Amino acid sequence: MGLCASLFQSLEFRINDKTISRISYFVPQIDALETRLYKSKAWLDTIGNSTNLWQSEYKKRQSVVASDASNQLVSEVTTDRLDLGYDDATNTFAIAADTAILTFAQGGGQALPTLANVWKVGDEIELDAGGVIGTVRYRVSALTGAQTLQLNNYQTIAIAASTNRFRRIRTSVSSDDNTRKLSTFELTWTPPLSIFKVGHALPNCKCELILNPQTQNVYQKYAIESLLGDGDKVPNTGTENNQSAGSEYIFNIDSMYFYANCVEGPRADNITYLLDLDQTRCQSDSIDNNSFQQKNFTISPSTHALTVAYQDLRAGTNSQVSSTKFKSYNAALNSSEELKLSRFFINYSGQNKPSPDSEGSFSSVEDYTLHRYTETQIYAGAYFDLGGSESLEEWHQRGPYIYYSWPRDGSDRSTRVTVHQEFKGNGGADVANMRVLLFDHSKQVARVKVVDGRIVDIQLEDV
Repeated sequence: MGLCASLFQSLEFRINDKTISRISYFVPQIDALETRLYKSKAWLDTIGNSTNLWQSEYKKRQSVVASDASNQLVSEVTTDRLDLGYDDATNTFAIAADTAILTFAQGGGQALPTLANVWKVGDEIELDAGGVIGTVRYRVSALTGAQTLQLNNYQTIAIAASTNRFRRIRTSVSSDDNTRKLSTFELTWTPPLSIFKVGHALPNCKCELILNPQTQNVYQKYAIESLLGDGDKVPNTGTENNQSAGSEYIFNIDSMYFYANCVEGPRADNITYLLDLDQTRCQSDSIDNNSFQQKNFTISPSTHALTVAYQDLRAGTNSQVSSTKFKSYNAALNSSEELKLSRFFINYSGQNKPSPDSEGSFSSVEDYTLHRYTETQIYAGAYFDLGGSESLEEWHQRGPYIYYSWPRDGSDRSTRVTVHQEFKGNGGADVANMRVLLFDHSKQVARVKVVDGRIVDIQLEDV
Protein backbone atom coordinates (compact mmCIF):
# COMPACT_ATOMS: atom_id res chain seq x y z
CA MET A 1 0.00 0.00 0.00
CA GLY A 2 1.53 3.32 -1.06
CA LEU A 3 4.60 1.49 -2.34
CA CYS A 4 6.75 4.37 -3.58
CA ALA A 5 7.37 6.12 -0.25
CA SER A 6 8.42 2.81 1.31
CA LEU A 7 11.52 2.78 -0.86
CA PHE A 8 13.06 5.84 0.82
CA GLN A 9 14.33 6.59 4.31
CA SER A 10 14.74 10.37 3.95
CA LEU A 11 13.83 13.20 1.55
CA GLU A 12 15.14 16.72 1.09
CA PHE A 13 14.53 19.69 -1.20
CA ARG A 14 17.06 22.49 -1.59
CA ILE A 15 17.01 25.88 -3.32
CA ASN A 16 20.44 27.36 -3.99
CA ASP A 17 21.96 24.71 -1.69
CA LYS A 18 19.74 25.75 1.24
CA THR A 19 17.39 23.13 2.65
CA ILE A 20 13.78 24.27 2.31
CA SER A 21 12.00 21.06 3.18
CA ARG A 22 13.22 17.82 4.76
CA ILE A 23 11.87 14.53 6.10
CA SER A 24 14.65 12.81 8.01
CA TYR A 25 12.78 9.74 9.23
CA PHE A 26 9.48 7.88 8.79
CA VAL A 27 8.97 8.71 5.11
CA PRO A 28 6.43 5.88 4.50
CA GLN A 29 4.44 6.79 7.61
CA ILE A 30 4.27 10.51 6.76
CA ASP A 31 3.29 9.78 3.17
CA ALA A 32 0.55 7.38 4.28
CA LEU A 33 -0.86 9.86 6.78
CA GLU A 34 -0.87 12.84 4.42
CA THR A 35 -2.41 10.82 1.60
CA ARG A 36 -5.23 9.59 3.80
CA LEU A 37 -5.62 12.95 5.56
CA TYR A 38 -5.70 15.24 2.53
CA LYS A 39 -6.98 13.06 -0.32
CA SER A 40 -10.67 12.31 -0.82
CA LYS A 41 -12.16 8.83 -1.03
CA ALA A 42 -12.90 9.48 -4.69
CA TRP A 43 -9.18 10.13 -5.29
CA LEU A 44 -8.04 7.12 -3.22
CA ASP A 45 -10.44 4.74 -5.00
CA THR A 46 -9.44 5.86 -8.50
CA ILE A 47 -6.16 7.72 -9.02
CA GLY A 48 -4.65 6.49 -5.75
CA ASN A 49 -5.42 2.83 -6.42
CA SER A 50 -4.18 3.03 -10.01
CA THR A 51 -1.00 5.05 -9.54
CA ASN A 52 0.37 3.96 -6.15
CA LEU A 53 -1.64 0.95 -4.92
CA TRP A 54 -3.71 2.57 -2.17
CA GLN A 55 -6.28 -0.26 -2.04
CA SER A 56 -7.03 -1.01 1.61
CA GLU A 57 -7.54 -4.74 0.93
CA TYR A 58 -4.37 -6.80 0.73
CA LYS A 59 -5.81 -9.29 -1.77
CA LYS A 60 -6.66 -6.59 -4.31
CA ARG A 61 -3.14 -5.15 -4.25
CA GLN A 62 -1.62 -8.61 -4.51
CA SER A 63 -3.76 -9.43 -7.55
CA VAL A 64 -2.29 -6.44 -9.40
CA VAL A 65 1.46 -6.81 -8.79
CA ALA A 66 2.13 -10.49 -8.03
CA SER A 67 2.80 -12.48 -11.19
CA ASP A 68 1.42 -15.67 -9.59
CA ALA A 69 -1.53 -14.02 -7.82
CA SER A 70 -4.89 -15.74 -7.52
CA ASN A 71 -8.02 -14.19 -8.98
CA GLN A 72 -10.03 -15.35 -5.97
CA LEU A 73 -11.32 -12.85 -3.42
CA VAL A 74 -11.84 -14.26 0.05
CA SER A 75 -14.39 -12.63 2.36
CA GLU A 76 -15.62 -13.50 5.85
CA VAL A 77 -19.25 -13.65 6.98
CA THR A 78 -19.73 -13.40 10.76
CA THR A 79 -22.87 -14.78 12.44
CA ASP A 80 -23.60 -14.28 16.16
CA ARG A 81 -24.72 -17.09 18.50
CA LEU A 82 -28.32 -15.85 18.58
CA ASP A 83 -28.57 -15.94 14.79
CA LEU A 84 -27.09 -19.45 14.81
CA GLY A 85 -29.93 -20.70 17.02
CA TYR A 86 -28.29 -20.70 20.45
CA ASP A 87 -30.03 -18.76 23.22
CA ASP A 88 -28.57 -15.72 24.88
CA ALA A 89 -28.23 -16.77 28.50
CA THR A 90 -28.24 -20.52 29.17
CA ASN A 91 -26.76 -22.58 26.30
CA THR A 92 -23.08 -23.13 27.13
CA PHE A 93 -19.80 -24.01 25.41
CA ALA A 94 -16.66 -25.55 26.94
CA ILE A 95 -13.24 -26.55 25.58
CA ALA A 96 -10.97 -29.31 26.87
CA ALA A 97 -7.32 -28.26 26.75
CA ASP A 98 -5.88 -31.72 26.12
CA THR A 99 -8.12 -32.71 23.20
CA ALA A 100 -9.30 -29.35 21.83
CA ILE A 101 -12.86 -30.68 21.82
CA LEU A 102 -15.54 -28.00 22.08
CA THR A 103 -18.82 -29.14 23.63
CA PHE A 104 -22.16 -27.34 23.47
CA ALA A 105 -24.67 -27.97 26.26
CA GLN A 106 -28.32 -27.00 26.66
CA GLY A 107 -27.78 -25.77 30.23
CA GLY A 108 -31.48 -25.71 31.03
CA GLY A 109 -32.27 -23.35 28.19
CA GLN A 110 -33.77 -23.82 24.74
CA ALA A 111 -32.94 -26.87 22.66
CA LEU A 112 -29.64 -26.76 20.85
CA PRO A 113 -29.69 -26.49 17.05
CA THR A 114 -28.59 -29.50 15.01
CA LEU A 115 -24.81 -29.26 14.79
CA ALA A 116 -24.53 -30.22 11.12
CA ASN A 117 -27.02 -27.48 10.17
CA VAL A 118 -24.89 -24.79 11.79
CA TRP A 119 -21.26 -25.87 11.50
CA LYS A 120 -19.07 -27.39 8.81
CA VAL A 121 -15.39 -28.21 8.50
CA GLY A 122 -13.38 -25.07 7.77
CA ASP A 123 -15.62 -22.73 9.76
CA GLU A 124 -14.01 -20.66 12.50
CA ILE A 125 -15.48 -20.02 15.92
CA GLU A 126 -14.56 -16.88 17.88
CA LEU A 127 -15.21 -17.08 21.61
CA ASP A 128 -15.35 -14.33 24.21
CA ALA A 129 -13.78 -16.39 27.00
CA GLY A 130 -13.39 -13.41 29.32
CA GLY A 131 -10.82 -12.82 32.05
CA VAL A 132 -7.15 -13.08 31.11
CA ILE A 133 -7.99 -15.29 28.12
CA GLY A 134 -9.98 -12.62 26.28
CA THR A 135 -11.23 -13.42 22.78
CA VAL A 136 -9.87 -16.55 21.06
CA ARG A 137 -10.45 -17.97 17.61
CA TYR A 138 -10.35 -21.60 16.46
CA ARG A 139 -10.88 -23.47 13.19
CA VAL A 140 -13.28 -26.43 13.04
CA SER A 141 -11.58 -29.56 11.69
CA ALA A 142 -14.33 -32.13 12.36
CA LEU A 143 -17.84 -32.64 13.73
CA THR A 144 -17.18 -35.43 16.21
CA GLY A 145 -20.51 -35.92 17.96
CA ALA A 146 -24.04 -34.70 18.36
CA GLN A 147 -22.85 -31.47 20.01
CA THR A 148 -19.02 -31.59 19.84
CA LEU A 149 -16.53 -29.96 17.49
CA GLN A 150 -12.88 -30.87 16.97
CA LEU A 151 -10.73 -27.74 16.83
CA ASN A 152 -7.47 -27.92 14.93
CA ASN A 153 -5.40 -25.30 16.78
CA TYR A 154 -4.66 -26.61 20.25
CA GLN A 155 -4.33 -24.24 23.20
CA THR A 156 -2.66 -24.92 26.54
CA ILE A 157 -5.67 -23.59 28.47
CA ALA A 158 -9.12 -25.00 29.05
CA ILE A 159 -12.30 -22.97 28.88
CA ALA A 160 -14.91 -23.95 31.44
CA ALA A 161 -18.60 -24.10 30.54
CA SER A 162 -19.63 -20.54 29.69
CA THR A 163 -22.65 -18.65 28.40
CA ASN A 164 -20.47 -15.88 26.94
CA ARG A 165 -20.88 -14.62 23.40
CA PHE A 166 -19.47 -16.53 20.45
CA ARG A 167 -19.83 -16.31 16.70
CA ARG A 168 -19.24 -18.33 13.56
CA ILE A 169 -16.93 -16.96 10.88
CA ARG A 170 -17.45 -18.56 7.49
CA THR A 171 -15.23 -17.84 4.51
CA SER A 172 -16.67 -17.27 1.05
CA VAL A 173 -14.67 -17.19 -2.17
CA SER A 174 -15.48 -15.22 -5.33
CA SER A 175 -13.62 -14.39 -8.54
CA ASP A 176 -12.11 -10.99 -9.27
CA ASP A 177 -12.18 -9.99 -12.92
CA ASN A 178 -9.71 -7.15 -12.23
CA THR A 179 -6.79 -9.48 -11.46
CA ARG A 180 -3.80 -8.32 -13.55
CA LYS A 181 -0.88 -10.49 -12.26
CA LEU A 182 1.74 -8.03 -13.45
CA SER A 183 5.45 -8.77 -13.24
CA THR A 184 6.42 -5.30 -14.55
CA PHE A 185 4.43 -2.16 -13.81
CA GLU A 186 4.64 1.64 -13.48
CA LEU A 187 3.71 3.88 -10.56
CA THR A 188 3.65 7.65 -10.05
CA TRP A 189 4.18 9.49 -6.77
CA THR A 190 4.61 12.97 -5.34
CA PRO A 191 7.01 13.07 -2.35
CA PRO A 192 5.30 14.33 0.85
CA LEU A 193 7.66 17.31 1.16
CA SER A 194 6.13 20.67 2.01
CA ILE A 195 7.51 22.28 -1.16
CA PHE A 196 5.18 20.11 -3.24
CA LYS A 197 2.15 21.49 -1.37
CA VAL A 198 2.86 25.06 -2.50
CA GLY A 199 0.00 26.08 -4.75
CA HIS A 200 1.95 28.18 -7.27
CA ALA A 201 4.95 27.86 -9.56
CA LEU A 202 8.49 28.89 -8.52
CA PRO A 203 10.53 31.45 -10.46
CA ASN A 204 13.63 30.10 -12.13
CA CYS A 205 16.10 28.82 -9.53
CA LYS A 206 18.66 26.16 -8.80
CA CYS A 207 16.71 23.32 -7.17
CA GLU A 208 17.83 19.95 -5.89
CA LEU A 209 15.65 17.00 -4.83
CA ILE A 210 17.45 14.37 -2.74
CA LEU A 211 15.79 10.96 -2.25
CA ASN A 212 17.79 8.70 0.06
CA PRO A 213 16.76 5.06 -0.56
CA GLN A 214 16.40 2.28 1.97
CA THR A 215 19.52 0.19 2.42
CA GLN A 216 20.12 -2.73 0.07
CA ASN A 217 19.37 -5.38 2.70
CA VAL A 218 15.87 -4.11 3.64
CA TYR A 219 14.37 -2.22 0.70
CA GLN A 220 12.72 -5.32 -0.77
CA LYS A 221 10.93 -5.99 2.53
CA TYR A 222 9.77 -2.37 2.71
CA ALA A 223 8.39 -2.71 -0.83
CA ILE A 224 6.01 -5.62 -0.23
CA GLU A 225 3.37 -6.80 2.20
CA SER A 226 2.95 -10.56 2.54
CA LEU A 227 0.02 -12.50 3.98
CA LEU A 228 -0.33 -12.35 7.76
CA GLY A 229 0.40 -15.68 9.42
CA ASP A 230 2.25 -17.01 6.37
CA GLY A 231 5.73 -16.26 7.70
CA ASP A 232 8.35 -13.61 6.97
CA LYS A 233 9.31 -13.88 3.29
CA VAL A 234 12.96 -14.02 2.19
CA PRO A 235 13.93 -11.67 -0.69
CA ASN A 236 16.15 -12.71 -3.56
CA THR A 237 19.39 -10.75 -3.25
CA GLY A 238 20.76 -12.29 -6.43
CA THR A 239 19.21 -12.08 -9.89
CA GLU A 240 16.19 -13.68 -11.53
CA ASN A 241 18.44 -16.22 -13.20
CA ASN A 242 20.78 -16.71 -10.24
CA GLN A 243 18.63 -16.61 -7.13
CA SER A 244 20.02 -16.44 -3.60
CA ALA A 245 19.51 -19.49 -1.38
CA GLY A 246 16.08 -19.79 0.24
CA SER A 247 14.66 -16.71 -1.49
CA GLU A 248 10.90 -16.48 -2.10
CA TYR A 249 10.45 -13.29 -4.13
CA ILE A 250 12.32 -10.53 -5.94
CA PHE A 251 11.58 -6.82 -6.30
CA ASN A 252 13.67 -4.58 -8.54
CA ILE A 253 13.44 -0.97 -9.66
CA ASP A 254 14.22 -0.65 -13.35
CA SER A 255 14.18 3.14 -13.69
CA MET A 256 12.89 6.34 -12.10
CA TYR A 257 12.10 9.71 -13.70
CA PHE A 258 11.26 13.12 -12.27
CA TYR A 259 8.55 15.12 -14.03
CA ALA A 260 8.32 18.86 -13.35
CA ASN A 261 5.30 20.97 -14.20
CA CYS A 262 6.67 23.99 -16.11
CA VAL A 263 4.63 27.20 -16.40
CA GLU A 264 5.39 30.10 -18.74
CA GLY A 265 5.18 33.56 -17.19
CA PRO A 266 6.82 37.00 -17.03
CA ARG A 267 10.49 37.28 -16.05
CA ALA A 268 11.24 37.56 -12.32
CA ASP A 269 14.56 39.40 -12.35
CA ASN A 270 13.99 41.44 -9.18
CA ILE A 271 11.44 40.01 -6.80
CA THR A 272 10.94 38.84 -3.24
CA TYR A 273 8.43 36.03 -2.80
CA LEU A 274 7.17 33.79 -0.01
CA LEU A 275 6.71 30.04 0.15
CA ASP A 276 4.09 28.81 2.62
CA LEU A 277 5.43 25.49 3.86
CA ASP A 278 3.22 23.00 5.72
CA GLN A 279 5.70 20.64 7.37
CA THR A 280 4.94 17.23 8.90
CA ARG A 281 7.35 15.50 11.24
CA CYS A 282 7.03 12.08 12.89
CA GLN A 283 8.47 10.82 16.19
CA SER A 284 8.00 7.48 17.95
CA ASP A 285 8.27 5.81 21.33
CA SER A 286 7.65 2.20 22.33
CA ILE A 287 4.61 1.21 24.39
CA ASP A 288 5.85 -0.48 27.58
CA ASN A 289 2.65 -2.15 28.81
CA ASN A 290 -1.11 -2.02 28.27
CA SER A 291 -1.80 -0.03 31.47
CA PHE A 292 -2.55 3.69 31.43
CA GLN A 293 0.69 5.53 30.62
CA GLN A 294 2.04 8.70 29.05
CA LYS A 295 4.69 9.44 26.44
CA ASN A 296 6.34 12.84 26.11
CA PHE A 297 7.51 14.53 22.92
CA THR A 298 9.07 17.85 21.91
CA ILE A 299 7.58 19.49 18.82
CA SER A 300 7.84 22.68 16.76
CA PRO A 301 6.51 25.85 18.44
CA SER A 302 4.59 26.60 15.24
CA THR A 303 2.57 23.38 15.40
CA HIS A 304 -1.07 23.81 14.34
CA ALA A 305 -2.25 20.17 14.40
CA LEU A 306 -1.31 16.81 15.92
CA THR A 307 -1.89 13.23 14.81
CA VAL A 308 -1.37 10.03 16.81
CA ALA A 309 -1.23 6.49 15.41
CA TYR A 310 0.10 3.14 16.60
CA GLN A 311 2.32 0.82 14.57
CA ASP A 312 4.17 -2.46 14.87
CA LEU A 313 7.90 -2.27 15.58
CA ARG A 314 8.49 -4.98 12.96
CA ALA A 315 7.41 -2.71 10.08
CA GLY A 316 10.15 -2.80 7.46
CA THR A 317 11.93 -5.82 8.92
CA ASN A 318 9.14 -8.39 8.59
CA SER A 319 7.43 -8.69 5.22
CA GLN A 320 4.05 -9.30 6.90
CA VAL A 321 4.05 -5.84 8.52
CA SER A 322 3.63 -2.83 6.22
CA SER A 323 5.35 0.46 7.05
CA THR A 324 2.45 2.40 5.48
CA LYS A 325 -0.21 0.85 7.71
CA PHE A 326 -0.89 2.01 11.25
CA LYS A 327 -1.34 -1.51 12.57
CA SER A 328 0.24 -3.41 15.46
CA TYR A 329 0.01 -7.16 16.01
CA ASN A 330 0.55 -9.73 18.72
CA ALA A 331 3.55 -12.07 18.65
CA ALA A 332 1.75 -14.56 16.41
CA LEU A 333 0.68 -11.82 13.95
CA ASN A 334 -2.97 -12.89 14.06
CA SER A 335 -4.57 -10.12 16.14
CA SER A 336 -4.72 -6.33 15.60
CA GLU A 337 -3.71 -4.87 18.95
CA GLU A 338 -4.08 -1.15 18.15
CA LEU A 339 -7.88 -1.59 18.09
CA LYS A 340 -7.77 -2.46 21.81
CA LEU A 341 -7.08 1.19 22.69
CA SER A 342 -9.43 1.75 25.64
CA ARG A 343 -8.45 5.23 26.87
CA PHE A 344 -6.73 8.10 25.08
CA PHE A 345 -6.07 11.83 25.16
CA ILE A 346 -3.37 14.34 24.16
CA ASN A 347 -2.19 17.20 26.34
CA TYR A 348 -0.62 20.19 24.59
CA SER A 349 -0.55 23.92 25.29
CA GLY A 350 -2.74 23.54 28.38
CA GLN A 351 -5.50 21.72 26.47
CA ASN A 352 -6.65 18.10 26.51
CA LYS A 353 -8.12 16.55 23.36
CA PRO A 354 -10.48 14.85 23.31
CA SER A 355 -12.20 16.14 26.41
CA PRO A 356 -13.50 14.10 28.15
CA ASP A 357 -11.06 11.25 27.47
CA SER A 358 -11.79 8.88 24.62
CA GLU A 359 -12.82 5.48 26.02
CA GLY A 360 -13.60 3.42 22.94
CA SER A 361 -13.56 -0.35 22.50
CA PHE A 362 -13.60 -2.74 19.57
CA SER A 363 -14.31 -6.45 19.06
CA SER A 364 -16.12 -8.59 16.52
CA VAL A 365 -19.46 -7.85 18.22
CA GLU A 366 -19.04 -4.22 19.28
CA ASP A 367 -17.44 -1.15 17.78
CA TYR A 368 -17.10 2.07 19.76
CA THR A 369 -14.40 3.60 17.54
CA LEU A 370 -16.87 5.66 15.51
CA HIS A 371 -16.38 8.73 17.69
CA ARG A 372 -12.59 8.78 17.08
CA TYR A 373 -13.12 8.23 13.36
CA THR A 374 -15.79 10.93 13.03
CA GLU A 375 -13.89 13.47 15.12
CA THR A 376 -10.80 12.92 13.00
CA GLN A 377 -12.76 13.49 9.77
CA ILE A 378 -14.36 16.65 11.17
CA TYR A 379 -11.05 18.16 12.30
CA ALA A 380 -9.46 17.26 8.95
CA GLY A 381 -12.33 18.86 7.02
CA ALA A 382 -13.26 15.63 5.24
CA TYR A 383 -16.61 15.14 6.98
CA PHE A 384 -18.25 17.93 4.94
CA ASP A 385 -16.20 17.39 1.77
CA LEU A 386 -18.23 16.32 -1.26
CA GLY A 387 -15.46 13.89 -2.23
CA GLY A 388 -15.82 12.12 1.10
CA SER A 389 -13.09 10.24 2.94
CA GLU A 390 -12.13 6.64 3.58
CA SER A 391 -14.87 4.62 5.27
CA LEU A 392 -14.72 3.39 8.87
CA GLU A 393 -13.88 -0.10 7.59
CA GLU A 394 -11.03 1.26 5.44
CA TRP A 395 -9.83 3.36 8.38
CA HIS A 396 -9.54 0.11 10.34
CA GLN A 397 -7.93 -1.82 7.47
CA ARG A 398 -5.26 0.80 6.79
CA GLY A 399 -4.85 1.39 10.52
CA PRO A 400 -6.61 4.07 12.60
CA TYR A 401 -5.09 7.50 13.16
CA ILE A 402 -6.42 10.29 15.41
CA TYR A 403 -6.07 13.88 14.16
CA TYR A 404 -6.75 17.18 15.94
CA SER A 405 -6.21 20.73 14.75
CA TRP A 406 -4.83 22.85 17.57
CA PRO A 407 -5.56 26.58 17.29
CA ARG A 408 -3.58 28.66 19.81
CA ASP A 409 -2.87 32.24 20.77
CA GLY A 410 -0.21 33.86 18.59
CA SER A 411 2.11 34.33 21.56
CA ASP A 412 1.93 30.67 22.61
CA ARG A 413 5.21 28.90 21.76
CA SER A 414 4.58 25.60 23.55
CA THR A 415 6.75 22.66 22.49
CA ARG A 416 5.82 19.92 24.98
CA VAL A 417 3.26 17.24 24.10
CA THR A 418 2.10 14.33 26.28
CA VAL A 419 0.18 11.42 24.75
CA HIS A 420 -1.82 9.34 27.24
CA GLN A 421 -3.02 5.85 26.31
CA GLU A 422 -4.31 2.58 27.72
CA PHE A 423 -4.81 -0.74 25.92
CA LYS A 424 -7.19 -2.73 28.13
CA GLY A 425 -9.91 -3.33 25.56
CA ASN A 426 -11.09 -6.84 24.58
CA GLY A 427 -8.99 -8.67 27.18
CA GLY A 428 -5.98 -6.35 26.94
CA ALA A 429 -3.49 -5.80 24.14
CA ASP A 430 -0.16 -7.50 23.50
CA VAL A 431 2.02 -4.38 23.22
CA ALA A 432 5.43 -6.09 23.05
CA ASN A 433 5.80 -4.95 19.42
CA MET A 434 3.87 -1.68 19.57
CA ARG A 435 5.04 1.92 19.23
CA VAL A 436 3.20 5.21 19.29
CA LEU A 437 3.72 7.62 16.39
CA LEU A 438 3.26 11.35 16.96
CA PHE A 439 2.98 13.58 13.89
CA ASP A 440 3.27 17.33 14.41
CA HIS A 441 2.00 19.55 11.59
CA SER A 442 3.67 22.97 11.59
CA LYS A 443 3.90 26.08 9.44
CA GLN A 444 7.04 27.71 8.06
CA VAL A 445 7.58 30.54 5.61
CA ALA A 446 10.53 30.76 3.24
CA ARG A 447 11.37 34.31 2.12
CA VAL A 448 13.27 34.23 -1.17
CA LYS A 449 14.93 37.37 -2.60
CA VAL A 450 15.90 37.55 -6.29
CA VAL A 451 18.19 40.28 -7.68
CA ASP A 452 19.12 40.47 -11.37
CA GLY A 453 17.65 37.02 -11.93
CA ARG A 454 19.72 35.38 -9.20
CA ILE A 455 18.66 34.30 -5.70
CA VAL A 456 20.71 36.28 -3.20
CA ASP A 457 18.97 35.45 0.07
CA ILE A 458 16.70 32.77 1.56
CA GLN A 459 15.31 32.97 5.08
CA LEU A 460 13.17 30.38 6.89
CA GLU A 461 10.89 31.36 9.76
CA ASP A 462 8.36 29.49 11.92
CA VAL A 463 4.88 30.93 11.67
